[in-house]
Amino acid sequence: MKLKELLQAYEFDEIFPAVAVMYPNAKRHKRDFRLAYDLLVGMRPTLSKKNIRYTLMEDPSSKSHFFGANDQTFRTTWDVLLGMNVVRDKFVDLTDEELAANCLLNAIFLGKHPRDFEESYTKLVRA
Repeated sequence: MKLKELLQAYEFDEIFPAVAVMYPNAKRHKRDFRLAYDLLVGMRPTLSKKNIRYTLMEDPSSKSHFFGANDQTFRTTWDVLLGMNVVRDKFVDLTDEELAANCLLNAIFLGKHPRDFEESYTKLVRA
């Protein structure tokens, strides 16, 4: 499923609880996260053959394991991210809502956002 389709499958308020678990200050900045969601859902995707692949990963410093996607995948413009397929490896135990929330967070903090989001981005990185 393309990232755009995954995001469109849920209302913002359906994925925000997962965002709040993944990002501790999310409740203080709900308006900024909603703006990012609205901008993403409203954008036209640029089709891509690349995947946002969720797999079991290891934190090199703590050696703990978690489900996630390679950060480098998200280092592109939002329209390109929206055109990527979101896939999960066989044993990845994340719900679609959690995938959508994690993709939203990664798009915000790692992706190249549009100018309309600059003010909100600045607030979020300082939080």
